[in-house]
Amino acid sequence: MTKTKLLMKQVLKVPHFWIILAIMAYGAVFYYADQIPLIRDIVDRAPIGLARYTTHRILSIIPVAYAALVFGFKGGASTAIFVSLALLPRVLFISEEQGEAYAEIIAFLYIGLLVSWLIDRLQQVVHRLENTRQELTDSLQTIRQQQQQLISLYAISTMIYRTLDIDEIAKNALKEVLNVTGAEVGWIYVEDNETKDLILSAHHGLSPEFVNAAKRIKRGENLDGQVAQSGQPKVIQKVSRELSLRLSGREDMVAILIVPLRSRIAIRGTLGIAIGTQQYDTSSKLDLLTALGDEIGIAIGHARLSLKQKVVTEQLQLSEERYRGLFETSSDAIFVCSSAGRIISANRACEQLTGYSNEELQNTDIYNIFCAEGLEEVKQLISEKPKEDTQGEDVELGLVRKDGTEAFVELKISPLLRADESVGMQAIVRDITEERRLRQNMQYYITQITRAQEDERLRISRELHDDTAQVLVGLSRGLDSLISGKSKLPKPAIERLDKLHEMTDSALKDVRRFSQDLRPSVLDDLGLVPALEWLATDIEKQGGVTTEFSITGNQRRLQPESELAIFRIAQEALSNVRKHSQASTVEMAIDFSDDAVTLIITDNGQGFYVPQRTSDLVLYEKLGIIGMRERARLVGGTLIVQSDIGAGTTVTLRVPE
Repeated sequence: MTKTKLLMKQVLKVPHFWIILAIMAYGAVFYYADQIPLIRDIVDRAPIGLARYTTHRILSIIPVAYAALVFGFKGGASTAIFVSLALLPRVLFISEEQGEAYAEIIAFLYIGLLVSWLIDRLQQVVHRLENTRQELTDSLQTIRQQQQQLISLYAISTMIYRTLDIDEIAKNALKEVLNVTGAEVGWIYVEDNETKDLILSAHHGLSPEFVNAAKRIKRGENLDGQVAQSGQPKVIQKVSRELSLRLSGREDMVAILIVPLRSRIAIRGTLGIAIGTQQYDTSSKLDLLTALGDEIGIAIGHARLSLKQKVVTEQLQLSEERYRGLFETSSDAIFVCSSAGRIISANRACEQLTGYSNEELQNTDIYNIFCAEGLEEVKQLISEKPKEDTQGEDVELGLVRKDGTEAFVELKISPLLRADESVGMQAIVRDITEERRLRQNMQYYITQITRAQEDERLRISRELHDDTAQVLVGLSRGLDSLISGKSKLPKPAIERLDKLHEMTDSALKDVRRFSQDLRPSVLDDLGLVPALEWLATDIEKQGGVTTEFSITGNQRRLQPESELAIFRIAQEALSNVRKHSQASTVEMAIDFSDDAVTLIITDNGQGFYVPQRTSDLVLYEKLGIIGMRERARLVGGTLIVQSDIGAGTTVTLRVPE
């Protein structure tokens, strides 16, 4: 009910309602004019060409059509019904032909409703056409804006991609942005690659005070820093007078728009404009400014990437030049090969070493220049998938020169990698013919010195045992006969002779021990195993170290040189245990296999650091290990020393037969 009252109040306020009501009132008076004397005379004398009822019907349909135009179908239908009701009194009380009168009212009501429906449908069609026209207008406006945006983006991209200078890109871009947006004030901050601060790279219309105060800002600091940190645009619709003065020195700035300069992977800075026009549509320009900011950010990222690539390219060129210089001037022969071992490049030292020219070496398989004995090893090293434990190792091989002479070389293979994949090999070949000859001579001298040393030890040991020890035995027995003889000697003399007897016995023991240390007779008389048992017993007596000795395999005598080498290495190892390891137990085991003899000595001492390279053993004063390895090498054996701090030491000796 309340809604109906409100609707009626709104309808009563519409002027068209009163016009429709007036037309209906005029039509009613005209329709019933024959029943009103005064009006009947006026109507009869009026010069109207149409019949009175025809004129009334026209006047009756006018308010229906008018109401349908103004209020829609419901308004027209309501008016048609109201007019039809107004015609009923004539049918009921005046007309003599009531049937025709009823038909006339029904026809009028039908025509009124039909006219109202047709007008309403026509209005709907017109409304849809108007909406379509508006949509087309909006679409056209959007297309024009997008076209303008594309033209602007193209102009900016064309301008800023001409240079790699960041400041120049910023200045050119800002000029185009101001031209496109119509803004009076603009600025661009660019991120510093190292500090990540924002640097004012281009500006227009900013006050000198603002430029001096905000040349460099931190992320999160003021409006631009906040946009750079969040990555979201910022729009200020109402700019305060103080901010406007501080920013541009003017009081009429009404809006500020700031967008990030976004590249594909990061935010490169910010783009900002200030507007002094009240009618400026900030929402319509924000998308355009964001697109421009993205384009500028991509251009800055592209410039930095190009500069970085340029620096990397220059560095690669410089590195390649340096490598080429080292490659050509190296005293070692360097071959660059494919994964299959075909020579791609060779330096001048290769020509000097092999006697072949560079042209002859090109596209030649590298293993063709080596002796037949080492071909399999070379092929394994330069295969497409070399084993990890062979890469980077030094291998000694024989090389055949062009004139047929042979040279001994040291070969080192290293892979050439690209993206962690091997694309080739680099072979460094060093001529060690003279070095090998000197080494062989040195080994021969060492062997001779060692043999001479052992012969001298044997001679001294025998002299001590046969001469010195016998003299001391005779002296001891003479003193013993004097002390226990029947001759009466003074007591002080007897005491003096007792002391001399003790000193003689002590000297005899020392001489016998020296003789055993120099060359134990048990080694020559009984063999290696009894000599090792004697060593185990001696260290237990002398050093107080519990010793366990075990034997496996078919026990037998070895060559004298092999037995002597094994004995000396075991003697040195046990001496180190007694002097340095602070061990309480030692385990010594010897194994006689069919093709070799293996000796393992393990202690539970404090351990020590074992250098990996032989040259470092001198630096760490491990000369005893050097001597043990040299003795093992003289008999074709191998010596491995394993030790960790606090975990004891293990010495493993293997001597082939």
